[in-house]
Amino acid sequence: MTTKPMIECAMGRKTARHPVWFMRQAGRYLPEYRAVRAGVEFTELCKSPKLASEVTIQPLRRYDLDAAIIFSDILVPCMGMGQELTFDKGHGPRLSRPVRSKEDLAILRRPDAERELGYVGEAIGATKAMLTPTQTMIGFAGAPFTVASYMIEGAGSKEFTEVKRLLLTAPQVFRGLLDLIADTTIDYLLMQRRAGADILMLFDTWAGQLSCPDYVAHALPSTRRVAEAMRANSIPFIYYPGQGSDRMYELGSGDGSSTPLPVDVISVDWRTRLARAGAILKSVGMNVTLQGNLDPQMLLGSESLVRERTRAIIEEGNNAARAHIFNVGHGLLPHTPPESLTWVIDELRK
Repeated sequence: MTTKPMIECAMGRKTARHPVWFMRQAGRYLPEYRAVRAGVEFTELCKSPKLASEVTIQPLRRYDLDAAIIFSDILVPCMGMGQELTFDKGHGPRLSRPVRSKEDLAILRRPDAERELGYVGEAIGATKAMLTPTQTMIGFAGAPFTVASYMIEGAGSKEFTEVKRLLLTAPQVFRGLLDLIADTTIDYLLMQRRAGADILMLFDTWAGQLSCPDYVAHALPSTRRVAEAMRANSIPFIYYPGQGSDRMYELGSGDGSSTPLPVDVISVDWRTRLARAGAILKSVGMNVTLQGNLDPQMLLGSESLVRERTRAIIEEGNNAARAHIFNVGHGLLPHTPPESLTWVIDELRK
């Protein structure tokens, strides 16, 4: 039976081949992506299984990667729930009808994942057909709090004022929104699994915007519901808890649960050493695989520096946890030099 190194590592087994993939590996730093994107709006690209599959596979044509992550956006489910998603040049994503009251929440609905979001599943199926037997197909979604932050603000934010206003003045509405997103996310991820995803990932990019008490009280319960649904279906699962290490202390039983958050992999950003992340997680009863955590800006450096930092992460990752998947600490940036990824991968293959 052919094994997939990334899945083996995710489940805690050391492999001869050190698995590697990069968050946002399909994107604006690649000229072939820009050529596709020039003729289509972003949301239409996400909705086209043919085009989404094409840009998903582009980096695997260039690089010796162990996984493909489906090209999509964490806000795609919001369209199924009833908001309109647009991307304005220079302003990022925008969602219509921000959720600021119980009346706004009442307008939203739980979509049929197969019927209304199935184009993501079609893209996964088409992409997986192009992978080798040892390569892994990754599906993903945004964590309920992170998705809610966009749905409440109506766009990205630096202050998250409306998010915190709703949490503080209408906590029942806030919790109701997170519950709806959690239900939708579970349906959405299970649909991706049926379509062929080998492993699923949950991005909680903005979790660090909450104080630890608010994260534990409001965000973690909905994240746990999603993780428990994946565990109940025996699906390998990755959680990215955002920037820094503070949230990791809460993933054991910080929300009052008798068991740690049921995930297989914790993705670590570059602000936290892998060794420190491993120690924190072990201290709260989590024996998990680590993923990460090269600073994506480091890829602007010289070849010797990129190789040096790559080797340091390999060594630290191998000693910090039961297994390690190499990645950047967050997504690749548009100005990433494509050749810098070849240096990283070459060091891993050595």
